[in-house]
Amino acid sequence: MGLIIHIDGGARGNPGPAGAGVVIADDAGRSLHEAGYFLGRQTNNAAEYQALILALERAARLADPHLTIYSDSELLVHQITGQYRVKSRNLIGYVEQAQLLLLRFDSWTIRHVRREANQRADQLANIAMDRERDAFVYDVDGETSRDAEHSPPPASECAAAPADSSDSDRVEIADDGGHTIHVVVATPPDPKQCPGCRRMFTECMLQSTLPEGMCLHAAHSLLPTVLAMNNTDVKEFAALPTVTVRCIKAGCGAAFLLSPVKSPNGVPKNRAAGK
Repeated sequence: MGLIIHIDGGARGNPGPAGAGVVIADDAGRSLHEAGYFLGRQTNNAAEYQALILALERAARLADPHLTIYSDSELLVHQITGQYRVKSRNLIGYVEQAQLLLLRFDSWTIRHVRREANQRADQLANIAMDRERDAFVYDVDGETSRDAEHSPPPASECAAAPADSSDSDRVEIADDGGHTIHVVVATPPDPKQCPGCRRMFTECMLQSTLPEGMCLHAAHSLLPTVLAMNNTDVKEFAALPTVTVRCIKAGCGAAFLLSPVKSPNGVPKNRAAGK
């Protein structure tokens, strides 16, 4: 069982009037949600990410823990999977929000497809741009409007996001009192590819700093997911599943398992001291 999701986003003018198209079906092909969303003035890449966020928010209310997501944006797909770095400050907020939403699902896959295999989502995005308003075609639960409380962050918020942290070997993860995350090295890095492999830890507890021995590539790979987990509500944090994160450096092969640390009474630990 699982949900099949097609997403597309675009802007006329880049930046310009933008729209997002979302198509959700079950694995038997039954339509569950088809809608175009008008996004106001955005860039193409911001619109692609907002399409993903809107799709994940709607999928979370369909109570299916397994997703297969298709997008014709190679940039989005490879950034979400960690193959590409997120260089644009304007996209960091969207990436973090998408990572946080993906944590709600037991399993997910995102795949790049050619535009012709994503025509319905593209059509819905263009309908929203043409009408300059949301265009709901079908929803299995009869929803007819966006929930403003859960809509993607405006571009202004993303523009204020922190800069890429890959230029430092000691990176802030959370403010004092943040969640504690247990990190285990499931697969060690290739010693020929990783400059810090000889000092690589086997496991650690992350709170406000990264441990000694973690190279910049691994740090950059872990940060989006760690930040997303740290930004979860206290009540939701304890229920987060274990997440696998792979190093983005080509040929490294390192893999890390991230899981929330719970106190004996089941409440997440919130300690100020970092490892």
